[in-house]
Amino acid sequence: MRPHASIALLFLALLTLASCNKSFEYQIQGTLDNLPEVKELYLISDMATGTPFDTIKVKDSKFDYAGKADSVTFCFLGNLNDSITLIPIFLEEGTIKIVVSSDPKKLKVSGTQLNDKLQKLNEAGFKYQDEIQSILSTVNDSTSEEEKASLEAKAMESMKTLATIYYQTAEKNIDNELGYFLVTNPAFLHEDQVMTLISKMPASMRKRPLIKDIEAYIRDNKMGLEGTEYDMDDDVAVMPDFSAPDLNGKMVSAMDVIKQNELTIIDFWASWCGPCMQEMPHMVQLYELYHSKGLGILGVSLDTDAEKWKNAVKLTGATWTHISELKKNSEIARMFGIEAIPFTLIVDKEGNVLAGGLTGTELEDFIHKELGE
Repeated sequence: MRPHASIALLFLALLTLASCNKSFEYQIQGTLDNLPEVKELYLISDMATGTPFDTIKVKDSKFDYAGKADSVTFCFLGNLNDSITLIPIFLEEGTIKIVVSSDPKKLKVSGTQLNDKLQKLNEAGFKYQDEIQSILSTVNDSTSEEEKASLEAKAMESMKTLATIYYQTAEKNIDNELGYFLVTNPAFLHEDQVMTLISKMPASMRKRPLIKDIEAYIRDNKMGLEGTEYDMDDDVAVMPDFSAPDLNGKMVSAMDVIKQNELTIIDFWASWCGPCMQEMPHMVQLYELYHSKGLGILGVSLDTDAEKWKNAVKLTGATWTHISELKKNSEIARMFGIEAIPFTLIVDKEGNVLAGGLTGTELEDFIHKELGE
């Protein structure tokens, strides 16, 4: 199966979500928190290209926008030119109130039913991320191996608790667009959980093409890159080497990075990809938790704008090696047949491909199995 058939593809679908046949009006009222230089924000629903469908003007750190829609629409609000990361919101009937900040913890979307629920989930995410950071910060050179193991186990429990909250939120909202969004963006869900949630969806929702694609993929969950320049055997394949400039413009060989680690996650992403940006905090936690045990990450960006790429790396705190060709029709992506992101490959220090297409808890479980015991 080609990577574009994997769940990675599902993150990049155009998320226009039909929930009713009646048109409605909505309003967005927002303020900027200590961001006087920002004069525009963009509404984006087409994450395949990152092209905005409208621009919102900002005056005196405030903005007001009115729109009309025929169905609930999931989109992102932001401006990477001014280092404003993409904020997920539901365009639904009512007044949506937004606080925009360069500090992700100060971002807030509220005022309507689905946005209130998504905000609550985001707050839970920050709570447990802080808890994990607090646990990991106590590890130092004098910490014994036994103590390290105990602290890592506590951090893992916090991650599992967050995953449970994510699943329960999806389950409680499985008949509305929030549940649909969480199922089709399963950062913290196992495949069996995804299938269970799909089975609980209303029949009309299960007929949506994206849900059918997910079910088809999970039923035939076999990784392969047939028909591309790079083919994988059934058991194992050796990844071909490739090179691209890093953040400082220096050419970096993928194998030079890979051979330094026991395991390396090759993460294909881009600053304009909302799901990629949503996945980044989880990747940062995973890196901090397992880097000392031999985990490395090589970020391969499909960005074409250097400043947006660099700003996104800075915003997310992703301290690993990043490379990008900074051009359309990436030769590296074409080498692997990648047509949708985020997408990951996991390789050992010899470049043997061990897994691909894993994100969220599935990626976490794989790394824990290999390095956490």
